[in-house]
Amino acid sequence: MSEASTAERTVAKVAYILPMRVENYSFKRALGVVCGALASVAGAAEPAGTWATATRAGRVEARHGESLLFAWQSEPLAAPLGGAKFAASAFVHPLRTPSGFEWTAVQPADHLHHLGLWWPWKFIEVDGERYNCWEIQEGQGALVARGVKQLEVGPDRLGWEFTNEVVVRKAGGEARAVIRETATVGLALRGSDAVVLDVTLRQQALGSPVTIVNYLYSGFSWRGTSAWNKDNSRLLTSEGQGRDDANGQLARWVVVSGPTPNGSAAVLLMSAASEVAGTAERLRVWDSKTTNGVPFVNFNPVVNAALPLDEAHPAVSNRKYRVVAADRLIDAAAAEAEWRQWLGK
Repeated sequence: MSEASTAERTVAKVAYILPMRVENYSFKRALGVVCGALASVAGAAEPAGTWATATRAGRVEARHGESLLFAWQSEPLAAPLGGAKFAASAFVHPLRTPSGFEWTAVQPADHLHHLGLWWPWKFIEVDGERYNCWEIQEGQGALVARGVKQLEVGPDRLGWEFTNEVVVRKAGGEARAVIRETATVGLALRGSDAVVLDVTLRQQALGSPVTIVNYLYSGFSWRGTSAWNKDNSRLLTSEGQGRDDANGQLARWVVVSGPTPNGSAAVLLMSAASEVAGTAERLRVWDSKTTNGVPFVNFNPVVNAALPLDEAHPAVSNRKYRVVAADRLIDAAAAEAEWRQWLGK
C-alpha cells in the first residue's frame, strides 16, 4: 500500500469515529480538506470480478466479484425483530457502495417497520375502508413480494422484474390483494466507485377502485445508515434546502453525504415525477431533532391531496426513480447534472 493510501485510511477512520460535535469550525474544515486531498491522491481501486445473481435465504442477491452490493427480499423475513407481525418482504437491503459501505438500515430499533429502500403507501382506501399499509405490525395492509423474473440486460448490468401485491385485511376478515405492482429494477456500476440503481414502479387496482390517501409520508423511501446523523452528515435538495428546512418541500433530487471507514460516501436519490406526472414530489425528511438526524428520505406524491390509482394519475400509478451511491462526495452541481443526464435534458 502506498504512503498516500495509508495516510488516507488513517485520517478517514479518524473522521468516521470522531464525535462531530467539535465546536472549532477551523479544525473540522481542515480535517475535511485533508481527507479530500488524500482521497484525490489515492483514487478508488477498480473492483474485481463480474456481476452474478442468485437466490439465497429468501432474497435475491447481486454480487460484483465477491462483494454483495444488493439484495431484494423476495420472501417474508424468517426471524424478524418484533415477531411474526414484522415478517416483511418486497424491500431492498442491504445496499452497499463498491467499497462495501452499507447505506441502508433494516428494522432499526426506533422503527422496526423501516426496511432499507422500500415504497409502501401509508393509507389506501378501498370500498369505503381505509387501510394502513405502512405500519405492517397493525395487520391492516402490506406490500408483499410475489414473483421474480430476471431480465437480460447485458454483461455489465443486472435487471429484474419483481411482481408484488398490496394486500389488505379487515379486522377478523380474510386477506385480499387490491393492488398489483410491477417493479422493474436495474443495477450497474458507474466507474470504480459508484453503484446506480434504477427503479420503475407501475401499479394498478385489482377489482375495486383504490385511492391513495393523502398523508405527510407515503411512497418511495430510504432509511439510511445509523452511522450518519446530524453531526457528521449533510442533506441537500435540488431546491437548495437542507436537513432542517426540506421537509414538505418539492424536490427533484436529494443527496445525503457523510463519512465511512474508508473516506466519504454520498447517496443521491432522484425522482422523475416532474417529467412523468408534471410536478415534482414533496419530501418527508427527518430534521436534526428527529432521531438525531439519521437519514430518512421519502418522495411522496400525496402530501396535499388524495389521488385515484389509475392511468390518468401517473403520479401514483407510474413512478420512476434512480439512486446513485458513491464512495465519494456528490455536490449540488454534480447531482443536478446526474438528474439531467438521467432524463435526457
